[in-house]
Amino acid sequence: MPFKIPDYHKSLSDLHIGCERPHAYFIPYADEGAADRNRRGASPYFKSLCGTWDFRFFPSVEEAEDFLSPAFDRAGMETIEVPRNWQTLTDRGYDIPQYTNVNYPYPVDPPHVPSENPCGLYIRDFTLTQAQITDKTVMINFEGVDSCFYLWVNGAFVGYSQVSHMTSEWDITHLLRAGKNTVYVLVLKWCDGSYLEDQDMFRMSGIFREVYLLHRDPVRLTDVRLVGDLADDLTHTTLSVQMKTNGTLPVTWRLTDPDGKTVQNGTVTVDEEGVVAIPISDPVLWSDESPRLYSLYLHAGNEVIRFRHGVRNIRVREGVVYVNGQPIKLKGVNRHDSHPILGHATPYEHFLRDLMVMKRHNINAIRTSHYPNDPRFYDLCDEYGFWVCDETDIETHGMQRIGNWDGLTDSDDWSAAYLDRAERMFERDKNHSCILMWSVGNESGVGKNHRLQANYFHAQDPERLVHSEDESCYNLLPKMHNGTPEEAEAARNDDLYDVESRMYPSPEDMQKIVRDSSRPLFLCEFSHAMGNGPGDLKTYWDLMWSSDRYLGGCVWEFTDHSVAMGDNIYADPHYFYGGDWGEMVHDGNFCVDGLVNPDRTPHTGLLELKQVLCPVYATRGEDKGEVTLHSRRFFTPLTDVTVAWRVECDGKTVLSGRFTPDNAPRESRTYRLFDEREFSGITTLILSYRQNVPTDWSDCGYELGFDQFILPTKTATVSLPVDSVISATQSEGVITLRDGETVYTFCRASGLLTGICDNGTELLSAPMVPQTWRAPTDNDRNIKHEWIKYGFRDADRRVNHCTLTESDDSHAVVSVGMTLGAASHRPFMDIEFTYTLVAGEGLIVQADCKLRPHVTPFLPRFGMRLTVPEGCEQVRYFGYGPVESYEDKRLAARLGDFRTTATENFVHYVRPQENGAHYGCHFASVMSVAGQGLYFDGDRFSFSVSHFSPEQLTNMAHDYELVPEHETTVIIDYRQTGIGSNSCGPELRHPYRFEEKEFTFTFRIKPAFEGDLDPYAEMRRV
Repeated sequence: MPFKIPDYHKSLSDLHIGCERPHAYFIPYADEGAADRNRRGASPYFKSLCGTWDFRFFPSVEEAEDFLSPAFDRAGMETIEVPRNWQTLTDRGYDIPQYTNVNYPYPVDPPHVPSENPCGLYIRDFTLTQAQITDKTVMINFEGVDSCFYLWVNGAFVGYSQVSHMTSEWDITHLLRAGKNTVYVLVLKWCDGSYLEDQDMFRMSGIFREVYLLHRDPVRLTDVRLVGDLADDLTHTTLSVQMKTNGTLPVTWRLTDPDGKTVQNGTVTVDEEGVVAIPISDPVLWSDESPRLYSLYLHAGNEVIRFRHGVRNIRVREGVVYVNGQPIKLKGVNRHDSHPILGHATPYEHFLRDLMVMKRHNINAIRTSHYPNDPRFYDLCDEYGFWVCDETDIETHGMQRIGNWDGLTDSDDWSAAYLDRAERMFERDKNHSCILMWSVGNESGVGKNHRLQANYFHAQDPERLVHSEDESCYNLLPKMHNGTPEEAEAARNDDLYDVESRMYPSPEDMQKIVRDSSRPLFLCEFSHAMGNGPGDLKTYWDLMWSSDRYLGGCVWEFTDHSVAMGDNIYADPHYFYGGDWGEMVHDGNFCVDGLVNPDRTPHTGLLELKQVLCPVYATRGEDKGEVTLHSRRFFTPLTDVTVAWRVECDGKTVLSGRFTPDNAPRESRTYRLFDEREFSGITTLILSYRQNVPTDWSDCGYELGFDQFILPTKTATVSLPVDSVISATQSEGVITLRDGETVYTFCRASGLLTGICDNGTELLSAPMVPQTWRAPTDNDRNIKHEWIKYGFRDADRRVNHCTLTESDDSHAVVSVGMTLGAASHRPFMDIEFTYTLVAGEGLIVQADCKLRPHVTPFLPRFGMRLTVPEGCEQVRYFGYGPVESYEDKRLAARLGDFRTTATENFVHYVRPQENGAHYGCHFASVMSVAGQGLYFDGDRFSFSVSHFSPEQLTNMAHDYELVPEHETTVIIDYRQTGIGSNSCGPELRHPYRFEEKEFTFTFRIKPAFEGDLDPYAEMRRV
């Protein structure tokens, strides 16, 4: 099979060779029932070519040409699954996954690509009958190939195409024969189009979306467009069905409403182009809350093609986006195609599961970062109710590195490529009601080519919004296509884009933008969800709920990107990220930045987002028994929600009930739950908002969110009997305090509590030490360098004094002066410890802390760390749980009495980091299986317990490398700095920084047996 591989992949003027014109996505079926089921494999006109293909990898195009010589023999080829990226088969040595955010992974010399251009040859046989060839036109479709490919069928060249995330289609009928046919695909890793695909993702190659044949009628519908014109009073609309054919074709049509009833039907003969106008009175409207869809059936020859249509209109008035006359709020996420085993290949069930996870967590909007998704994805968004910002497959971030970010966007040489990508996306996706915005791309500077795209979108689709994140670059770059700053400012304020789009602004910046702009504000990226994060979501969403001018925003991002490795990637995947294959250019674990794990297990950050996006919330007045419920919905009432409420006193339910609210959209109504009364103990009112109907994504009773209020109470202190006497001794090296059967030991040289021996059992495995370091979260990636610079990570202790200062039968006091500092650094903190042992009450620890004046960064934390022996596994705490909680990340946690284990309390992140803390604790205990251990109480401390030390979490690069310690690390914190989202977002806000220069921390330790312990009485002991 001799041939020469053309150089189309090096040519800006040869984007597609032999391809069909772009058109709307649809699949022909044999009848309406099959079209309704919408599983394209069930169509007799659809033939999947997915599955096993012969495959061979070549380091360069030239080596592929040599292989495809007259002596070509495929017998020795390996096999590969389609769809899949070849870099995921890391054991075969084809190539390696390479993650980079900004940098191009090759020399930046557009449009030139490296001479050593790896490629993969795919070969697949398929069979056809004679009737399929003579009676049908056979089209071959590739829905996604990275980065470009050449196609041959039965040895004849068919064509070439690029644009990785878009469909390429050819008519191959004339090349086919009855019986066996063979398709050859040569996929190149790089082409000139790769300069436009510099997205923040793993760089992977191959056929990563589905490949199939369509057997079409010779005279057929070639394109269909649906256009609605819903009146502003919502009483009527006309559905315009614009059809194109490749000849004269009678088309019988039928429109049904969302309940399946026929609205109208008829027949029209289309001669290349034709239009049917279908008036609809009192239409059923589509929205994210009520995604009701009409169905249009087109019978054309032997084919039945179904389109679904949501009736809705989009208007922008006075800086507010309205749909069907109501303002909307985009409660969104950014979503990449990512599969831990297949790479960028995302099977249907996989992205369906993504959408179900989103619905369960109150998410209603998706930005397809940063390219169009599988065409079936939009069908599901129509069906389940998601707003979509459909983004063109363009990002040129790496041009920033050479100081010319808008170099391609403002170049005439690249205009055709930009416009081609916009046109292909629009034509494929134009009929989807879910699409609210067309986006010209991401992080690609500014310039005339964006203007070409925006003008194209506006001309083709005047109703939908046009979006560009790079609009914000007008404020950052000194020019727009060689104009003056004044021209750039004028351009920024023209009608090129319909929304103000920003990435990672502070709340203060958001307020300023809304004041200064007349357009809606959309945060296309905010709250970077990397690792243990994001924090501070409430501040953003309180602001966005406060005004309709805020259109909403999309958290970055939905999923952690990783490549599953290891001996058993299905049962025990080891998740890898950038740099793990020895690649020179990479951005580490910056791709592991999602709300869910690679396997889609939710992070606690997703639970935070779910809570802040809850469609209902409550407030309380002075009357304890009343609550006011506020609906955050815009289109539907709250009648599908049941409020299950309960009053808990000291962790036990004392009152409960349930009711179904009847709030209209955006309405607030007050409900009486119980008559006013006095409660004792720590009393909370919890309102759980639950679905009272089942859905495809959750069962009846699923919790949409909750509210909790701490009620004022009168609780008396408790006087507990004391039957022990304190004794204390002091030697040159040791101070020993005895309270009955409990002995506390202090080392005078170190100034540390080294032992707590209770009834003959030693409860400490290591001395109790002050702890200022936390294993950096991904959101600490910037501030951690300051923390290390000042010695917080490597702090050692210098003892200034350690003395038994008071002692009698009822109490004893040990005073310790200590200075913290690291080698080669100035000391950063002075601490005066006062340890007071009170007969029968345990050891009261007081730390009076003072930072040295030269210390400028805020602290990661301050607490006391204990190591308790193996077997101390049982954990109980009264604080914010059951999920991890921090000062600015506790929306998903509630105050209550929780039990867990040291093992279960650990939260797994792909890169190990601080995790599993519980904010606002009143008491906690860590016990052995036999029920003996330590009890702690104090004034709302933070509590964490783990089989992994902060040092191990700091030093390990991957979760799978962690080896649990037999002992248990317990940390009682005065305070931890918040989480924030500064891995990419703005710096942590001041209220959540541990900026105190002087503070006092007091808590109590007491040995206890679980069966004899009443923690509520202990907490209130006189």
